Amino acid sequence: MRRGSLKNRLLDYWIGIPLLNLLATLHLRRKPPVNPQRIGVMCSPALGDTLIFSAALQDVRAAFPAAHIVHLCFRQNLAAAEIIPGADERVLLNLTSPLASIRTLRAQHLDVLLDFTSWQRLTACFTFFSAARYTVGFRSAGQRRSRGYDRAVDHRADCHEVENFRALLRQSGLLAANGMEIATGHAPAIAVADVDNAPFAAETDIIALHLWASGQRSWLREWPHDRWVELARRLAERNTLFLVTGAPSDLPRITPFVEQLRVAGLRAEPFVSPDGFRTLTHVLRRARLLVSVNTGVMHLAAVAGAKVIAINGPNRNGRWGPLGPYAVGVEAPGEGCGYLHLGFNFDGQPTDCMERTSVDQVFTAAQQLLATSNATLEAR
Repeated sequence: MRRGSLKNRLLDYWIGIPLLNLLATLHLRRKPPVNPQRIGVMCSPALGDTLIFSAALQDVRAAFPAAHIVHLCFRQNLAAAEIIPGADERVLLNLTSPLASIRTLRAQHLDVLLDFTSWQRLTACFTFFSAARYTVGFRSAGQRRSRGYDRAVDHRADCHEVENFRALLRQSGLLAANGMEIATGHAPAIAVADVDNAPFAAETDIIALHLWASGQRSWLREWPHDRWVELARRLAERNTLFLVTGAPSDLPRITPFVEQLRVAGLRAEPFVSPDGFRTLTHVLRRARLLVSVNTGVMHLAAVAGAKVIAINGPNRNGRWGPLGPYAVGVEAPGEGCGYLHLGFNFDGQPTDCMERTSVDQVFTAAQQLLATSNATLEAR
C-alpha cells in the first residue's frame, strides 16, 4: 500500500475500514504467550520507515534471543530489509495479492505477529488472518484499524517514529508475560559490505546532493534549484566534486541539474547506484557531506553514520528527522510547518515550507555539523 497513491489509500479506507471492523466483532482478545518460538514483524513498505524500524527489530532480537524472527517484507522495502540486522528470515508479501499474502503468512505458524505499520488497513487485515497466536498493532488516530489486534498500542504524533516503534514492543504485553525488563532501545542500524572497485575512489572531497523526494505531493518537500546551486557554491573547495544522487527514474531531472552546477563553475557528476544501497552507502560514508530533502536516502545516510543535513520543510525533526551520529535536520521557519504525521496529511497545510528555508540556514547548519563531527573524530 503506497503512501503516495491516492487510489490505494481510498480503497484502503472505504473497503478496508468496514471489512476490518466487521471481522473484528468476532475477535476474542488473547493473552500474550510465554516463550514464543516464532515471532513475525511487519513494517511500512517505505524505505525510510524500514530503516528507522531497524532499532525496534534489534529490540525484539535482544528481548527474544532464542526465537526465530521472521521479517515480513514487501517488494517496495525488501532491499532495505536486507541490510538491517535482527531477523533470521525474510518472507516476501504482496500488497496487491492479499489472498496469496495471507496464505504465505499462515504458513509461517507464528506465535506472535507484531504489526509496526501505522495507518494501512490492509496490513491490519493481513495480521488478523495470519493465524498467529497473538497479535499487536498500532491504534492510530482517525485510521480505525486496531480492533482486530489482541493488543493495540497508541501511535503518537508528538514523538519520533522510532519511539513509536519501540513503544509497540514495550507495551505489547510480551515482555511482562515473559518476565523481562523494558527494552532499553537500540539505535537504528544497517549492515552493508564494503565495495570492490568503488566509484570515485580517487576523489578526495565529495559532497552529495539529493534533491528529490517520493510519494504524494513530493514537490512540497523539494527545495528550489537556485538555492541548491548557491549552497554548492558556498560549500565548494578547490577539489570538491558534487554528486547528484537519485534513482534511475530521476535521471531526466538529475542530468539538467548537473549541467546547472557545471555552468556555475562547479565540478559535478550524476550518480545512480548500480547495485541498490550497497555502493550508494559506501559513497555517502566517504562524502564530506550529504545535503538532502527529507526522504529515504537521507535516512539511509544518517543510519550509516554519514554526515547529513536534512532540509525538513513540512516534516518536523522531532517526528521524522534523521537519526545518526552526524545528522542534523534544518527546520522551516515560521508557523505551521513540520505538520506531516503519516506522510500524506497535506490538505489545509502550508505549501511554502521549503521556500521558507534559506541558503544561510542550511549553510550554517553544514558548517556547524562539519566542525563538530571533525572535532569528534579527531578526539578518538
